[in-house]
This record gives sequence, structure tokens and C-alpha cells, in this order.
Amino acid sequence: MKRIKMITTALLTGLFFTPSFGQEETKEIIPQSYQEHSPTKHHEIALEVLKASEDWIETFNKGNAAAYVKDYDSSAIMNVIPHGVKIGTEEISEFWTPFIQSGATNLVYTNVSIEVVNETTAFLSANFSMNVGHGIIYQEKWKKIEGKWLLTYDNSEVLDQFETPQENTTNPVASHIILEEVIKASISWTMGFNSGKKEVCGNGYSDNATMNAVPFATENGKGNIEAFWGKLITDGATNLTYHNPIFTIKTDNSVFLSSQWSMNIGEGKIYQEKWEKVDGTWLLTYDEFEVLKQY
Repeated sequence: MKRIKMITTALLTGLFFTPSFGQEETKEIIPQSYQEHSPTKHHEIALEVLKASEDWIETFNKGNAAAYVKDYDSSAIMNVIPHGVKIGTEEISEFWTPFIQSGATNLVYTNVSIEVVNETTAFLSANFSMNVGHGIIYQEKWKKIEGKWLLTYDNSEVLDQFETPQENTTNPVASHIILEEVIKASISWTMGFNSGKKEVCGNGYSDNATMNAVPFATENGKGNIEAFWGKLITDGATNLTYHNPIFTIKTDNSVFLSSQWSMNIGEGKIYQEKWEKVDGTWLLTYDEFEVLKQY
């Protein structure tokens, strides 16, 4: 078993770092992808948009219709099924102002998902409830315009309207907070890898975690996974960069992360990082990614 492990590690190192048979030692240097931004810039964008969304929900629950509408771009489009399409802040205000004044409040988001497209664009989806009904947000498109995050498209559907107001004591932004915790944990892991700290990488996994590094190796257990990352770090791998990440809540104690990625040695796709809260700490319990290009 130990011999098999050594062969797998040697194969992994060779595939990442050794020229192919018959290839000259001097070869064209392929620039690393996604270097237009820092390694965790898209994590930071997700945090910014989540904060903008939290502030927006708080404004609604305070009954401040005028301030609520100001978080829409002047040419925004809002489609609330079955109430129709509203174009521009004037029509959007004509919808929200009387609705809020009628007593609608207690807006709560759950099962939030956020996708970062680039440094000025992100998509958010969620389930929502109020004291007057509940539904689904298919898409909120947030754009950073003149330094401020604004909604440019808002598509939701009311699935049920309550006959009488119902109180929900859930923290309105509990899902946002969960995502923020996981995003920060992912930032710490990435910074640890880029700083050459294999112990930070290992400690980011649960004891019984599984990591599937396609097409190279499947590792089970925290110790084996730390050894995998430690070998890459020793051989010079660094500058891990996440691009276009999607963070999705599954339960109060589990979050999925998928993303494109690149390092100084290659790039690929993270199909799933499963983060779970274990004894109060967010840890990776499953990690599957693929190397699609080697530099």
C-alpha cells in the first residue's frame, strides 16, 4: 500500500512538473489564467454583495421604502410573478412603496446562493418569506456602479400569500452570515496554500475527508490530503486563484463551493468543495477538482 502511495505521488509530480517525452527542456511559457485579479478577489466581491444584500433587507424591514428603492439602478428591471414587470425606479417605487406602507415586513432570506461573475457583477438567488407570504428569488443581478452595489435585475415569484400576517422569528440574514463564514474560511485556506503552509491546508479538512484530484489521485483522511498539498507546495506550486466562484447554502451546517481555478502550474475546475460545520469550525469534508490544463 505504501509503495502504491509512492508511485501515485511520483506520477502526480511528473505530470505536473516534468516535460512530456521528447519535449525540449526550453518551451513556451504559458501565462497563468485569471491574473487580472488577486487570488481571493472574487471571494471578497461575494462578501461585498452579501453585505449590500443584508443592508437592503434591513432597510425593507425598517419600512423605509424610499431608501429601499434607491438600491435599484435607475434603469433596473424588476419582474415579480404574478405582479408583472416594472421598468425603472419610478415603476419599481410605485410597486414597493404602497406594499411596504400596507404593513409588509419581516423579510427573511434562506438558502442563499451567490455567484461572482467578475469584479462588478454578481448573481444572488434565495428563498424568501415575509409576514404576508413567501416565494423564491430566481435572480438578483447586482452591479457595482460608481462604487456602489445596485440591483439591475430582480426576478422573483410569490408562491403563497397568507390570509393573515405571520411572524417569523428567524434571523433575516442568517443564510448570509453562514455564507460569509465559509467564504472567510476559504480565503484563509487559499492564503495558507499560497504562503506555503501545508499545515493550514491539512487543517482545513475534517479527519475523514475525501479529496478527488482528477485525474491524479483520490486521497482519504486529513493526513493523506495534507501530504498531497505539502508535496505540491514543496515542488513549487503557488498562487492559487479562484475565478467565478459559486457559494451555495445546502443546510445551516453545509455549504457547496464550485469555481474555476488556476495556479502557476496549471488550471482547472473545482466541481465541489463541501464545507461542513464540525464542532463549531467550518471544514472541507469533500473536495473534487480537475486539472484541465498544465503550463
